[in-house]
Amino acid sequence: MTNTWKKVLATSLTAMMLTGALAGCGGGSSSIDPDNPEISIMTKAYNADSAAADSPVVQALEEFVGSKLNISWIPTSNYDEKITAAMGSGEYPQAMLIGTRSSSVIQNSRAGTFWELTDKLTDAEKFPNLAQTDENVNHNISIDGKVYGVYRSRTIGRAGVSIRKDWLDNLGLSTPTTIDEFYNVLKAFKEQDPDQNGQDDTFGMIITNYLDGPLNNIAIWMGAPNQWGVDENGELQPMFATDEFIEALDFLRQCYSEGLINQDMATYDSEKWNEQFLQSKAGVIIDVADRARRLAQNMQESVLEAVVDVFGYVTKDADTEPRTLPTTGYDGYYVFPKTSVTSEEDLDFILGVMDKFNEQEALALMDYGIEGTHYTIDENGYVVKYDDAALTKEYADLNQLATYIVADELAVAYTTDVAEKIDQVYEENELWVVSNPAEPYVSDTYSTKGPQLDAIMSEANTKYIVGQISLEEWQAQLERWRSQGGDDVIKEMNEAYQADTSIQK
Repeated sequence: MTNTWKKVLATSLTAMMLTGALAGCGGGSSSIDPDNPEISIMTKAYNADSAAADSPVVQALEEFVGSKLNISWIPTSNYDEKITAAMGSGEYPQAMLIGTRSSSVIQNSRAGTFWELTDKLTDAEKFPNLAQTDENVNHNISIDGKVYGVYRSRTIGRAGVSIRKDWLDNLGLSTPTTIDEFYNVLKAFKEQDPDQNGQDDTFGMIITNYLDGPLNNIAIWMGAPNQWGVDENGELQPMFATDEFIEALDFLRQCYSEGLINQDMATYDSEKWNEQFLQSKAGVIIDVADRARRLAQNMQESVLEAVVDVFGYVTKDADTEPRTLPTTGYDGYYVFPKTSVTSEEDLDFILGVMDKFNEQEALALMDYGIEGTHYTIDENGYVVKYDDAALTKEYADLNQLATYIVADELAVAYTTDVAEKIDQVYEENELWVVSNPAEPYVSDTYSTKGPQLDAIMSEANTKYIVGQISLEEWQAQLERWRSQGGDDVIKEMNEAYQADTSIQK
């Protein structure tokens, strides 16, 4: 197929998808029977066998929310393909989980395919639970200042540093609180025999070919913006165009040159991120705080003396306020297509069901099943799940319906000391998160050239850290990024930012 025909085909497919969406905006014949309500829902499946329609847990959930739930479970491996197919055909369920905010999703939202919910999500009288959605997260999923979905809430302050606490103790060190102290810990883990085995066989921190996690966290600590920042002229600029980002690169470059980081970081697979930590070769990983829980559990039997701790951040210096890298605060969001939800009354009914999904009884069903059948509550108030595959199958994946706008009050007991510490890190991190002001916006250029543009900067960052290129050569790669579409991305992001009247600039 020639390049010309490839372009024609791609253009035609995009046009067909949008045409299907626009054609679907005119309405439809389906409506919800108030005497026998049923709602069709499409969502993700992470298990081979998700909860079936005849599951007693599904039936109990239906009774609680007052509607039959016709759930289409779609494997995560091809979920986005199903979304694309639905938008192409204009045939939708009444509630559909959007996993990826693709350009097609944004085009269809703008074209009126999905109900706008901006005002609905502030109606505390009708939807007391949905009205508790976070303003910042709603902004993150918004399109042109309008909200088209109910997001699935996720921890915002999830970033964290896993560290060998027993190594700190062996060396008489404390948990670092500043960048300089963090560097000193990495250096001590390399040079001062933290495991006390008399051998030079340890180093500080493990970094993989997924560089963004550690680099972006350190950049935030240094004072860089989160992905995009607003400069002195009130315009958006990418984080890697800031001096603070270069400071983060310089920090990692120094650590690499001194052997404080694994020397194969450029090619080290992120799937093996834990290995050298578990083998007591390194004592630090910057990623998400809950990685510390998995590390602690895996080390309980293999390295008895190991103590894994976790903290959220360090500051640039003793006089600088903390800054932490947040998540977007959501994992997908549910939209309600107008072809299948044909009236505002139907929309309100479905939103009422989504609201009830946030009641504690519904959350318990979706997370753990039926008390007495699938779990019990111990004397300390913790959930004890029955270890039975057949029982687990009866509520498998139902938690994909839960938006957790209201948190589940039931909990499983902490299995390690660090697991409890992780929740404390989450809470403290949220006090210091640095939001991405450009999170809701999409650049058409980036939609088509994003992988190529990302590759330019990713390669440049890695090569600079490992000493293969100079700062001048890194800056030349930044100019290459600009000339090959980056400047267009900046222009388009600023156009969207300036056009957004829902925020104060």
